[in-house]
Amino acid sequence: MVGIVAHHMMSRKSGPVHTLNRCDLEFHASCAKPITAPINNVFVPDVDFPETFKRSKTFYGASLRLIALFDSDGTVKEVTPFPMLPYGVPESAAGKGEFIGYTPFMAHWKFVKQLPFGLTEMAMDQIERTGFSPALFKGKPVSQWVMINIEFGYNENRFATGCSTIEVTIMDDKDVRWTGNTWIHRDRGCVLI
Repeated sequence: MVGIVAHHMMSRKSGPVHTLNRCDLEFHASCAKPITAPINNVFVPDVDFPETFKRSKTFYGASLRLIALFDSDGTVKEVTPFPMLPYGVPESAAGKGEFIGYTPFMAHWKFVKQLPFGLTEMAMDQIERTGFSPALFKGKPVSQWVMINIEFGYNENRFATGCSTIEVTIMDDKDVRWTGNTWIHRDRGCVLI
């Protein structure tokens, strides 16, 4: 239990975010613009699971992948779901051929058409309200694309309380730039009975 509580307390960290260029939605080194100062001061607002969701679920696990433009004016724009693909498969393969069934949504480790109870809309709103200082190129603010993975882990029942998570991970084409549990009640600690 100490490990779970420590994870909840330490999982909110903010590091710099580098550039991510669209390049036909392919993320590779030949597309990258040089950045002299990466995005910093990233703040992702806390959220909670919708009340309708809480009344009908005791355990739920799902994932959502988004792409967003962290604009040079310090706002997040064009937040949209983006298909998840196996490691090593280029983004351009999404929705085509053998990858036609891949979607931005997974529930219980399977691809699904959508997430229930407005979880997608809630996540997109959360990302749109993310604050940051834009990256700089030669001293001027620049826009950049980032990928965002959101992992929903709901586990509230008579045997566990405070164990839920809404893990947000913001990444560019080089590395993870910000990750943390943004579930509003994460600080109360996970208690297993």
